[in-house]
Amino acid sequence: MQSPDIDDQSEALAEWVCHEILPHERDLRRWIERSRLPVDADDIIQEAYARIAALGSVGHIENGRAYLFATARSISLQYLRRSQVVRMESLSDLSTIQIEDSQPTQEAVFWSKHEVRRLLTALPERCRRIFLLCRLEGYTHKEAAESLNVSEDVVQKQLARAMKALTTGFGCETDV
Repeated sequence: MQSPDIDDQSEALAEWVCHEILPHERDLRRWIERSRLPVDADDIIQEAYARIAALGSVGHIENGRAYLFATARSISLQYLRRSQVVRMESLSDLSTIQIEDSQPTQEAVFWSKHEVRRLLTALPERCRRIFLLCRLEGYTHKEAAESLNVSEDVVQKQLARAMKALTTGFGCETDV
């Protein structure tokens, strides 16, 4: 069985990928198809996901969309270098790529906050309180358990339950 630290890191990575990477897959696929590169979009995207999943930490990444596009660009260049025939237009297309601003609109931020509040309100009281303590107030599992007079096991299970409800509510099915 893995230690709680590894589980927390995996959970954090899965949550980050769900919110910062997956929403941009469609745009990335369109960019790959528009670039007319002699590469398979599915292969590029799959390889990008594999590389991101292999990261030990995502704390150094400021912009998930830009990181995903840069990763895909790097993979595309590797594929082109390995292929026997490389069109010169393909290489020039890659060098001029402009990655769009990934900042969400004010409307998207408003609706996301609204949806988070709705999903949190739907949680059972203890589950919601544990989530708020651990994820928003920075309590450790031990500190939350002491604060609520429950065991750390209860905190871990309730936190997993909350994370599953939130990721499912946002349409990001994960094994939390």
